Amino acid sequence: MKIEITYPSVAKRTLQRRKLLHILRWPIWLIAYTSPILNLMLGGEAWSLIVLIGLYILWRFVLSPDLVEYNRISQSIKLTCNACVLLGVIDALFSFGWAFDVIPIVSFGGLAMSGILFFTDFQKQKQNMLPMLLMIFLNIAGSIIGLSLWFGVNRWAYTVMGALALALIFAFVVLLGRDFLLEFRKRFHVR
Repeated sequence: MKIEITYPSVAKRTLQRRKLLHILRWPIWLIAYTSPILNLMLGGEAWSLIVLIGLYILWRFVLSPDLVEYNRISQSIKLTCNACVLLGVIDALFSFGWAFDVIPIVSFGGLAMSGILFFTDFQKQKQNMLPMLLMIFLNIAGSIIGLSLWFGVNRWAYTVMGALALALIFAFVVLLGRDFLLEFRKRFHVR
């Protein structure tokens, strides 16, 4: 008895993408290596850190996205978190203070978009509950920390961000009912 193992043929599009990534890898590596060297030679603020974070975001979201957690909720949450980190670094390096007003607004927008994506296809997206819960907990923690530490003029952004996170937790509990605890146990392996 002879067993033949056959694999599906590789699509032409996949091969073209692999070639494109191979070609684009070298300019990205060149920029990643030369920007810190140029920054050290020229002096000044660490602008090369912003270039490196931008290259990382470009590579992770455009050129080589995730293979396992590649769904619209996870990708929007990762993009929101990376954008907030980039804004924080830009604020810390070049001008101090405005990120405390901008990051909660960006985080609120990312959470609102993820919530809309989650609840528009609720039955299918229940499996993506863990990234949503992590984003909600990050927003609640950010809201608490922001309201307790930031005494600027625009504290409303932290309040709105925390209120949306609490509203989404409430919506989870109402829509899932008892299944919320079952899903929570499945995701966090809690007894």
